[in-house]
Amino acid sequence: MSNPYSNNDSFNSGNNGAEYPGASHESASYGHDANGQPGYSQQHNSQQQFGQQQYGQPGYAGSPYPGDDSLFGRDVDAIQIIGDSFRYFGRNWAQWIFGPLVQIVIVSILYLLLTLVLAGSGTSIDALANSGSGSDAALTGGLIAVMFLAIIAMFLVFIWSISTWYKAANKQVDTGMLEIKDFLSFKNVAGLMAVNVLSWLVISLGFVLLIIPGLFAAFFFTWMPAVKAVRPELSVGETFGASIEVAKKNVGVTILVVVLSAVLYAVLSFTIVGAILFPALNTLISVLFVRRTLGLRG
Repeated sequence: MSNPYSNNDSFNSGNNGAEYPGASHESASYGHDANGQPGYSQQHNSQQQFGQQQYGQPGYAGSPYPGDDSLFGRDVDAIQIIGDSFRYFGRNWAQWIFGPLVQIVIVSILYLLLTLVLAGSGTSIDALANSGSGSDAALTGGLIAVMFLAIIAMFLVFIWSISTWYKAANKQVDTGMLEIKDFLSFKNVAGLMAVNVLSWLVISLGFVLLIIPGLFAAFFFTWMPAVKAVRPELSVGETFGASIEVAKKNVGVTILVVVLSAVLYAVLSFTIVGAILFPALNTLISVLFVRRTLGLRG
């Protein structure tokens, strides 16, 4: 049975991602080689064939930026990923700041409405209890049910907001474009939400069992949301497998990316500005790491 998330050489280390667009040292293949001979056409055609055959999406073989092929075909570099996450953020800093702020306002309004509904339900149930209508057990059960539904709704809104971040990050890396409305999208986000919930449950269960299983679960399944954002055609089960492949393809690099992300969080969390910036940077780091491990440009 074929592997749906590693078709052909998608996990081949020779097909790892590209340098951040706009870097100063562009690949010579875009102009002339060392002898002054044109070299762009042949490389471009071979890379276009790679994008179409491996992923069936010609857009991956295209390049919205000049010079973004200079690291294509090299091993994944953890330090480069961290640096490029800052560059991508700087390229669309306004969208990364104001998009989530608009999102926070909308989420807060939804939370307020849910809280009002919950409070109104509690008041109604108290009124019924005082009037003697219905049994205490039934009224208590009704209140618990309303509270449970409200909590589930709040949780889903929270998961939706996180999922849009991964979609937005992948769109920026893939196309070079990012808009505030990308953080408010409901299109094709259900799969990402399911993957986010399942990865969170698996990792949490691992830590509930013991610290060591939790660390292993976090190592292998932290990448699931980014994998689903990068490869939305994968099923939830295939995303589990792809996340494992991404984590173990180069264990040393994976560990280094995790450690550097933890250090970045420790440094930035001391300030309000840093606490605002870290979620965006961390999302970009995850997406860049997954894309380059899968051999996609970014």
